[in-house]
Amino acid sequence: MTELYKKMNELDNKYDPGYDFEEETVDYLKSKFPEIYKLIIEEFKKDPTIIDPVAEVTPGRFVDYIGDRGEELLKEYETILKKLTGE
Repeated sequence: MTELYKKMNELDNKYDPGYDFEEETVDYLKSKFPEIYKLIIEEFKKDPTIIDPVAEVTPGRFVDYIGDRGEELLKEYETILKKLTGE
């Protein structure tokens, strides 16, 4: 597990809203990093085992494609988690 994944997991644990928040976080990250989202979808479309590429996108997938913008991703991820939990 990379350091970026570890930090994302720490944020998940810190701001756990108590329900499945993946859809909201993916939508938010998609709006902040549309080019990364497109890369993820394109990669998923190449995989014949994936029926619905959009449904397979998770916040963690953004880590795989974010490159040197990891800190920016963490900041935005924390922003949406705070919003979801009302902090």
